[in-house]
Amino acid sequence: MNEPIQIDPEFQSLIPPLTPDEYKQLEANCRKDGILDSLKVWHGVLVDGHNRLRISEEWDLNYETCEIDLPNREAARAWIANNQLGRRNLDELTKVELARIAKPEIEKEAEKRVGGRPKKEEKPMLKSTGVSDDAKHTPWKNTTRHKLAEAAGISEDKFRKGETILDSGNQEIINAVRSGEISINNGYQQVMREKTPPAPKPADQAYEAKQRHKEYEQKKTEGVVNIQDARQDKEDQKLMARELYKDLLSITTKAHWIGALNTAADFDALISVIPPEKVDGMLDRIQKMMIVLEKLKGVLNESKIRR
Repeated sequence: MNEPIQIDPEFQSLIPPLTPDEYKQLEANCRKDGILDSLKVWHGVLVDGHNRLRISEEWDLNYETCEIDLPNREAARAWIANNQLGRRNLDELTKVELARIAKPEIEKEAEKRVGGRPKKEEKPMLKSTGVSDDAKHTPWKNTTRHKLAEAAGISEDKFRKGETILDSGNQEIINAVRSGEISINNGYQQVMREKTPPAPKPADQAYEAKQRHKEYEQKKTEGVVNIQDARQDKEDQKLMARELYKDLLSITTKAHWIGALNTAADFDALISVIPPEKVDGMLDRIQKMMIVLEKLKGVLNESKIRR
């Protein structure tokens, strides 16, 4: 007769669910051969075999139990995580999550290894590298993160990135990494972009000057212009003029090189590559540009006369 077993919701939540196909295969195996592996319990609480227990209850199958000797609940959590890591083909983010459950136990083991030893004197920082002599000679593989990454079966760098993704709480990115839609590296980059706000765009001084100039013209029509407004508008017009000069210099320079590098035949060939629906728009823009260039020509000729 099967022994009664308690189900702990937290323990059960630590076990990644089987895919539908995996569950069907396990169910088929249990119905054919019986439940061969014993269900592991800790003080009567199930720590391994939740799917087999469900199948046994559904199909009235017998099972055996095996008591696991663990000191406390924290150790039981770590045992569950390690057991799952050693048994299942899991996505890398789930491996990171399971390995982190074992972190307190790994840290305790590290404390036991150094327990009772006298604390070494801190050595001065090395001037050349800023690293202490102890740190320089301590193997990096002794770090807790490395041991967790080793338990998860992935690199320490990937483990660190997985931790960042999990700690972000961004469920959309977490789910995308779990499903294999994006990699841990890609998910990490997305999380970091969200954590680092974009730099504020520099103020568009020319645009602001144009807006103030419009307001100034409106004030003039209303007769409410003061000396400060007039002085500001004078500076704004200088700024707008400098920006206009940059634009016109760019246009005339490009026009010079286009004319110098292309022949009449090149321009004649344009008719075969310009989409018909673009012709009217281009003609309109060229007409407006010609008006601007004619104004520029007049201003420059006037400048020559004044000199």
